[in-house]
Parts: sequence; structure tokens; C-alpha cells
Amino acid sequence: MMNIENLIKTRVSQKSYTDEKVSIDLVKELLNIAVFAPNHKMRQPWGFVLLEEDGKARLKERYLDRLSEDEKPSISMKLDKMYKAPLLLAVTMKTDPDFDVEIEDLQANASMIQNFTLLCVDKGLSTHWKTPGFIKTDKFKDVLGIEENELVTGMIMVGYADTPNRPKSRIDVNEKLTIYK
Repeated sequence: MMNIENLIKTRVSQKSYTDEKVSIDLVKELLNIAVFAPNHKMRQPWGFVLLEEDGKARLKERYLDRLSEDEKPSISMKLDKMYKAPLLLAVTMKTDPDFDVEIEDLQANASMIQNFTLLCVDKGLSTHWKTPGFIKTDKFKDVLGIEENELVTGMIMVGYADTPNRPKSRIDVNEKLTIYK
């Protein structure tokens, strides 16, 4: 088990994976821990749709069937990139007419996703959090099986990396920090 500093520093967005299957039970276990993210008034504003093998193929086929011929090549290519991982986890949340509530719920979703990605690293998995524009469309949400009043806050690629994670350097905090006096 890594310490939290190493987990944070070695979590990277992985783009290529082996064909090794990822245990759905392991993903469920990690999600059951990840949901301990901060969330205002314990709204727990997340939902999940897990896609593997046949599910990925069906989603792609059903979604492409609803698109114009002009849209299909670009969307097909984007899906193929995400499908390089054995599993794809869609994270969802209900929208809220109160802007402040919706922002808090988005922040909770982001915290939960970060928890999940760190837990994956701890178990030897790699991830990539994707937010392509098409996940906002009613057609995509309908094919995914979520309601019109829900958002897809991210598509998380999950698998075993075929290359070592290579963390990228970050700008030193002193260049971004203002100390208010």
C-alpha cells in the first residue's frame, strides 16, 4: 500500500491498457470507499453506469445509430479511444435548479472521482477521466439509460496500464499562491 503522497503523485491519466480484465467486484469495492467524499448535507449526488465488453459495443452501436452520418466518424473515434480500457465507468448526477446546490454536487462528484482514481492506483490499476462534449447530449444520456435531468460528470477509463505511469511536473505553488494580509 502506498502512502497518500505517492498515490497523488503517481496518479496520471493513462491512455493505453493491457487486455487484462478488471474485476467488477474490485470496482464496486473501490466505489464503496470512494463515496466517502465530502458532500454537502450528505446528498451523495452520484450514480454509476459500468460498461465492459458487450456493454461497450452495444452503447457504441446504439449511440451511433442515433447520429447523423457526418457525426459518426468523429464520435466513433472518441469512443474507440475510451474503449482502450477494459472498463468504462460513467459517473452521473442529477441536476438541481438551485445553482449553488448543483455546484456543490459537482464538487462532491469531482472529489469522489479523485478518491476512486487514487484507490485504483493503490490497487495497481490506472485510470483516465474523460469529459468529451457528446456526454452532455440528450441522445447519449438516453442511450446510457439516464434521465434527462442528469449529467454525466465523467467517463472514467479503468484498466491495467501497458506502460508505467509517468507523472508530469507541476508549477510550484509559490507561483500560484497569494497570501492575503
